[in-house]
Amino acid sequence: MVGRKLVGSTLAMQVGGLAILAVILSNILTVVFFFGDRNEIIRTIVNSETIARLTPVVAALEQGEALRLDETLTVRPAGNWKADPRIWQEAPILAGQIMSNSGSKDLRVFTPRVSTFTFSDLFQQVQHGGPQVAAILRPLNQAPLVILVRIQPDLPPPLAALIATLISGVLITFGTSFLIGRMTQPLTTLAAASERIGQSAQIERVPVRGPLELQIAAGAFNRMAQRISQLLDRQRATLWALGHDLRTPVTAMRIRLELVEDEESRNRLRESVHEIERVVEDALFLARSELAAPPTQLASLDELVERAVTGLKEADPAARSRLAILKDPRAKVLARPNDVVRAIRNLVHNALRHTSGPVQVRVLAEPNPAIEVGDWGEGLPAEVLQAPGEPFVRGDQARSADGSTGLGLAIVRSIAESHRAQLSAENRRGETGTIMRLVFEAG
Repeated sequence: MVGRKLVGSTLAMQVGGLAILAVILSNILTVVFFFGDRNEIIRTIVNSETIARLTPVVAALEQGEALRLDETLTVRPAGNWKADPRIWQEAPILAGQIMSNSGSKDLRVFTPRVSTFTFSDLFQQVQHGGPQVAAILRPLNQAPLVILVRIQPDLPPPLAALIATLISGVLITFGTSFLIGRMTQPLTTLAAASERIGQSAQIERVPVRGPLELQIAAGAFNRMAQRISQLLDRQRATLWALGHDLRTPVTAMRIRLELVEDEESRNRLRESVHEIERVVEDALFLARSELAAPPTQLASLDELVERAVTGLKEADPAARSRLAILKDPRAKVLARPNDVVRAIRNLVHNALRHTSGPVQVRVLAEPNPAIEVGDWGEGLPAEVLQAPGEPFVRGDQARSADGSTGLGLAIVRSIAESHRAQLSAENRRGETGTIMRLVFEAG
């Protein structure tokens, strides 16, 4: 978890972070291995520059030519000058090479002692004109001379090397992140398409692109989407056909039951026909709800609750004394008002039907707009609490003979899903009763 926080959560950020770590590690390893050979490298640099600078100076002095002295070259009588062994070390091999190239016969060369000479010293001295090399020359028939010359190795300064390393790391990071972002874009598209499944009648396809593995995943998703679409189309077609085909015999039954002479039998048959009609209408509504357009109208939950409760009070005047409504004018949602009214009506109707006590409808604005319908009945079993809204699932056996179709909560859940809301249920703690809750997205 700590590593993920440091380098980021997206794949592109993580790969970019790994690229930076790889660059840093490679530079550290380079410095470690390079440090082991630093003395030899410094000696090689100093020796090559010493030969290049001293050879023409020694040759000119041997031939008696005039030299142009400056801050990098000093020639004076040797006198009592001696090389401090703590700073200088004699280089007879270099002296031999210079004598061979210049024609000199008597030359001693002294270079800085490499064991006390670091790259930092070398860089610093290069910036101040270069490290100093000394030589004692005895020209023919002349007094010995001491030659002090500054060499200037061709080295990049440490700051430039550091900046170059940082720039290369940044370029590698951004380049890697860009490429990984392009590679993983199909995954983002695939995830977005998966999230939109169930929010519209059609399941959108995703473009097949990117690396081979992502193309395989996108192709599999498109085939799955096609199968789900075909399954849903057949399901909707079946519901529509059943609804259409059942209406004709139900109408015929309604006409014929009026011919039944026994009033008690006629009333029982009329209730049965009415229950069949409710099942047909609820099933057709479920089929239509999957094709409904997204909610776009800003509505007040207080007004929607009032519409739902008013209809129930008109249908059952006895419900007036049992209903208590707690409003909050701040609660507003994007909705299809008629569908949300139906969902609220179903929740309140279930509470009134299955309990004999008071029913409370509460509108909430924070933290999310929500509607709570609570009763003080016997409560619901665990299987209903875990998945409220399963079609044809009732809370207890007694409810199977009360005229309920078993589709009331299924319709509520379908409406909730089309509004990107959540339907939940919980039994009261410390007392009997159930709270059904419909929670909408904030904003």
